[in-house]
Amino acid sequence: MVTIASRLNRLYPENKPRTVRLAPELHVLVGDLRTPLLVLLGAVGFVLLIVCANMANLLLGRAKGRHKEMAVRLALGASRRRVISQLLAESTMLGLLGGALGLALALASFQLLVRIMPVDVPRLNSIGLDFRLLVFAFLVSLLAGILFGLAPALQASKVTLTQSLKDSGRGSGGGETGHSSLRGALAVSEVALAVVLLLGAGLLLQSFLHLTRVAPGFNPHHVLTFHIDAPGGVPIERSPSFFREVVARMSALPGVSVASAAAALPLTGDHIGSSIEIEVQPTPMGSRPAAGFNIVEPDFFHTVSTAIVNGRDFTAHDDAGSTPVVIVNRALARAFFPNQNPIGKHVRPGIGNGYGPGEPPMREIVGVVEDVKQSNPGIEAGPEVYAPLAQCPFDTMFIAMRAANDPAALAGAARQQMAELNKDLPIYHAKTLDQYFADSVAAPRFNTLLLSSFAALAVLLACLGVYGVVSYTVVQRTHEIGVRMALGAQGGNLVRWILARGMLLALSGVAIGLAGSFALMHLLSSVLFGVKATDPATFAAAALTLVCVAGLASYIPARRAARVNPMVALRNE
Repeated sequence: MVTIASRLNRLYPENKPRTVRLAPELHVLVGDLRTPLLVLLGAVGFVLLIVCANMANLLLGRAKGRHKEMAVRLALGASRRRVISQLLAESTMLGLLGGALGLALALASFQLLVRIMPVDVPRLNSIGLDFRLLVFAFLVSLLAGILFGLAPALQASKVTLTQSLKDSGRGSGGGETGHSSLRGALAVSEVALAVVLLLGAGLLLQSFLHLTRVAPGFNPHHVLTFHIDAPGGVPIERSPSFFREVVARMSALPGVSVASAAAALPLTGDHIGSSIEIEVQPTPMGSRPAAGFNIVEPDFFHTVSTAIVNGRDFTAHDDAGSTPVVIVNRALARAFFPNQNPIGKHVRPGIGNGYGPGEPPMREIVGVVEDVKQSNPGIEAGPEVYAPLAQCPFDTMFIAMRAANDPAALAGAARQQMAELNKDLPIYHAKTLDQYFADSVAAPRFNTLLLSSFAALAVLLACLGVYGVVSYTVVQRTHEIGVRMALGAQGGNLVRWILARGMLLALSGVAIGLAGSFALMHLLSSVLFGVKATDPATFAAAALTLVCVAGLASYIPARRAARVNPMVALRNE
């Protein structure tokens, strides 16, 4: 392909030199959704790891209560391998039962998930639960059961027979320090993973809020639009008259203040690409810069509330018999006429020739309008040229109507008017500009919603992990707490002593999570708008949130310990 491109460049030196870039078809199909989908997949993996750590913590506590049972089994001749196999079988069954429940919930919520997904997700209609996904769910459940059951099984099988078989009241069966350290490490890992997810959700939320606050260059409220084609068999030169009749009928509807037509609507991504030539800068066809091109009727800018910042709007006099004219946006005026008044200057769009064969004519600039976002609120508007429909006949247009109240209520009346005009021409894509605006931010909204849900679940699970570790500490040290209280320790001192244990876990997890986030947040850079991936405020807010919630999770068992009756605790034999 490089050889072919080089040969063409030599054969046609008057054209702009071309290069070749090859890309896998899958990458082109997925496009900009690749990174967000990978981020969401990573978030799912993080939540699964947190769940596994939580389950491992719970099974460690359960194994602690079964140390005598394990000692008896070993004393009766069971091998350590046999004990580990039994405990792994139990945890694997838990994993498979959880996977089955998750699959049932997925089936129940599948349609809801598809409805809230962006419409531009490739192959959205073919998404479904099939045999491959069932096998994947089974394998994940199986591996999860092994993952969260392995550490408790290994720990529970390390039993000192003489110590465990003693009939002591406080006997812990050995390995207490190992149990506590492992449970603490698991809780720290949960908090660290939750910090990463909370940071990602916070960054996406800020990015989404910035997107919704971007000025799109028009007012989308109270505008109904629909798409319609000119009647078949009608010469394209007569299409402007047809669309003018449609606009006149729509303007006469009760509740419509103004109506117009355009070949492309803002934020739809359907604008036409063209080249542009400036009169004072003659340029060969292949080397001309690019610009967007749109065809509109008079009053279109008034209908969508796009400000005309210089010059005038199109009028009914801008027809095929008058001087070819265009209106340009601010971006084009800045790019090609810096520090100049572009009104009266001439440009040549690469398309839009309604004047017979040959290259399109030079057109006089009669107005400058505000920049309008054409595809995504987060993408800066590029140079744009607008030509009047009467001078650039087109056979398919969008009709736009500004309503005084609910624009959707006009859809029925619009269909009736079109049926009276031509019953064989149905209208389609009847949507408000508000809906187009919502569609343009659907992908970031979906990503933010899902990642925020995962982050909330992760925070909850991490707090349960901290709560479990601190509660376990309180239960195991009940006798020690009774001794301390009998010797005069105050409830407040006990609360602070136990709370410090939970806060140490939380702060360790937050520190590890923040360090890991600096390495991972760059993956989000390509999908963020208006916020940096290393935003200090978001990092501080995520850390503070986890510390506060973990502190609350630690405070509850600490308060319970402060209310222990020392006499009851000292009799705990």
